[in-house]
Amino acid sequence: MKHSVISIDLAKTVFQICALNADNTIVSNKKHSRKQLLHAMRQFEPTEVIMEACYSSHHWGREIQALGHTVKLIPAYQVKPFVVGNKNDHNDAIAIAEASRRPKASFVAVKTLEQQDIQSLQRIRERLVKQRTATAHQLRGLMAEYGVIVPVGLNKLRSSVPDILEDAQQPLTMTARGFVHRLYRELTAHDQHVKALEAELKSLLANNEDYQRLQTIPGIGPISAATLMASIGDAKFFKNGRQMAAWMGLTPKQRGSGEKSRITGISKRGDRTLRKLLIHGARTVLNWCEKKNDELNLWLKTLKKRMHPCKVVVALANKLARIVWAVLAKKRPYAIA
Repeated sequence: MKHSVISIDLAKTVFQICALNADNTIVSNKKHSRKQLLHAMRQFEPTEVIMEACYSSHHWGREIQALGHTVKLIPAYQVKPFVVGNKNDHNDAIAIAEASRRPKASFVAVKTLEQQDIQSLQRIRERLVKQRTATAHQLRGLMAEYGVIVPVGLNKLRSSVPDILEDAQQPLTMTARGFVHRLYRELTAHDQHVKALEAELKSLLANNEDYQRLQTIPGIGPISAATLMASIGDAKFFKNGRQMAAWMGLTPKQRGSGEKSRITGISKRGDRTLRKLLIHGARTVLNWCEKKNDELNLWLKTLKKRMHPCKVVVALANKLARIVWAVLAKKRPYAIA
């Protein structure tokens, strides 16, 4: 029997499969174990399969696509309003199917194994950078308690600690010198791990043309380009650049009722890391705009005269997101006008 849509509520061990026919009547809504899931999906004719974009969804998406189905992943926040009654697997599966039928429903593309590799390395790197920052702050703070002040900056901290440990005049006890040395070794270990991951990312993407094209965009470096590659994949999945910017949470929120409408700050939806990297890249471009006279920097100079610098940075990040879409969709490097 041909179904119009099949929705799956994913879990660790038990999966709920809900099948709807052409008039959206529920044909079946049953639980299956992990081992039974793919066998159960083989019993259906190839059709549209909807799952929440969550833990393990990309893995199951690839497996189910291999069976001939068309898989779409829907964000969890779009499903929540459609849960009727108590929250359980049965009702969640129905809500996933109903949410996918909405005219404004948006979907997440299933990641390829290459994208999964890139994203995994990028997330490990992000965790290590956070741990390195925490170690540096603790090291700096503990030395300050003994009256040893180090200049601001991670590089200054790296170069100062060995000299401090060798200086017998510094007011550090033997115990303090011991934990300072251990924290310093921990800091350098984080540095080595981060560099190794960055080298692996560059090696993995060395022959990727989209990766090279992205780095022609102002404010987009190797790490930002790798993160974009992992998160976006096929840019044609988005209708246009504005839709991609909205997906990244870089477009304004709108609040309206009747004839009143108010535009507020950016929505901050989507990938927080991706948005952060674009904003940092935009800030770098803004810092150098006075020394350049291309079309993008002339636009920035005009904005700076009438807007707060923070607003200019976000506006530029929004534009960079649209440029990213154009570069990936049209397969052409960014050209300075």
